[in-house]
Amino acid sequence: MKRRAALVLTLILIIVSLCGCTPKATPEKGDFVVTDSVGREVSIPENPQSVCTLCPFSGPIIVMLGSGDKITSFTNNAARSRLLMHICPSLENAVVVKNSGSVNAEEIMARNTDLIILNSGVYEDSTERAKIDAMGIPYIVIDYNTVEDQLEAVEILGKTFGNTEKAEEYISYFRSVIDRAQKGAQGTPKRLYHSVNEAVRTDYEGSYCAEWIALTGVENVSVESGKLSIEGEKAYTTLEQIYAWNPDIIICNEAQVDDYILSDSKWQGLSCVQNGEVYQIPIGITRWGHPSSFETPLAILWLMNLLYPDTFEVDMNTEIKTFYKNFFGFEINDEWLGAIIEGTEMREPKTEHKEDAA
Repeated sequence: MKRRAALVLTLILIIVSLCGCTPKATPEKGDFVVTDSVGREVSIPENPQSVCTLCPFSGPIIVMLGSGDKITSFTNNAARSRLLMHICPSLENAVVVKNSGSVNAEEIMARNTDLIILNSGVYEDSTERAKIDAMGIPYIVIDYNTVEDQLEAVEILGKTFGNTEKAEEYISYFRSVIDRAQKGAQGTPKRLYHSVNEAVRTDYEGSYCAEWIALTGVENVSVESGKLSIEGEKAYTTLEQIYAWNPDIIICNEAQVDDYILSDSKWQGLSCVQNGEVYQIPIGITRWGHPSSFETPLAILWLMNLLYPDTFEVDMNTEIKTFYKNFFGFEINDEWLGAIIEGTEMREPKTEHKEDAA
C-alpha cells in the first residue's frame, strides 16, 4: 500500500512539473501575503494575470474591483448571468471549469492560471482539494455564513486585487443600508415565508438568508418554527406546514416560482395567495439576497419598500441605477431595469456552457 501511495504521489508531481506549475517554496519577488477566510496565510502574485474563480460570490466582486478581464475560468453559476456577461464582455472568453461536477484541473492549468479563488465547498472536499494542491497554483478560500463574514470576504478580495478603495466603498454602502433598514422597521411585523429556489425550500435559523431578512424587522415563519427537514445546507418544509404558518407575504428568489404559487390550485387556500401577496425578488447579476449574492443590500431595500410602503422612503429605480453605476460603471437603462425587477430573463438556463467540466 505504501509503494502504491508513493507511486500515485510521484505521478501527480510529474504531471504538475510537466505543466510548469511546481509549488512555491518561498514567496517570489512581487508576491505578497493575504490571509483568507479560513485563516490561511497565502503568498499570491501581486498582479495576477490569469484567475480561476471557483467561488460564485467572488466572480462579480472581481469584476467590481476592475479585474474582470483577468478571469480566464470560472463556474457555470457566473456564466449564466446575462447582466454580468454584458457588463464584462471578456468573460465570454473564459471557460467553465466547474458546473455541478468536479473541477477540471487540466483546463485550469491550460489557461496558465496564476491564482485560484475557492469557496468552502471545494476546499472542504478532500478529493477536490488534493487536486487543487497538486497543481501548485496559489489559492485563497472565500467563505462566509453571515453578513459580517461576507463583508470580510469582500475586504480580502479587495486586498487580493489591489483595489481596497472600491471594496471599502461597497462595505460602507452595505452598512449604510443595514442602518437604514434598522431605523425604518416600524409597526407590527408581518409574517413572511421565503421560497429559496424551490417552492418548499426555505430559510433555517443561522442561515445567511435568515439573517438579512431579519434586518427588515419581519417575522420569518420558517426560522422561528424550527419545523424543517434539513438536507446538508438546504432546508425544506411542506405545503401543509406553510398552511399552518399562514404567512402574510411570500417572497421567491427563483424566477417564475411566484407564478407557480399564484396559479397552482394547491396553494389557493392561503390568504396571501388570495390577496396577491406573492412576490418575485429581483434578479440582477445574481439573485438578490441569495447565499452567493453580493446584491443583498438591494434585496434589503426592496423588501423594506414592500413591507413599509407608507413609512420607508426609497426610490428603488434610482437605487438600482445608482448601485450598478457606482460599483460597475454601468448605466442601467429602462429595459435592463424592467428585466431586473421582473427577474425572469436574467439567467441562462442550466445547460452546458462552453467546455464544462466532465
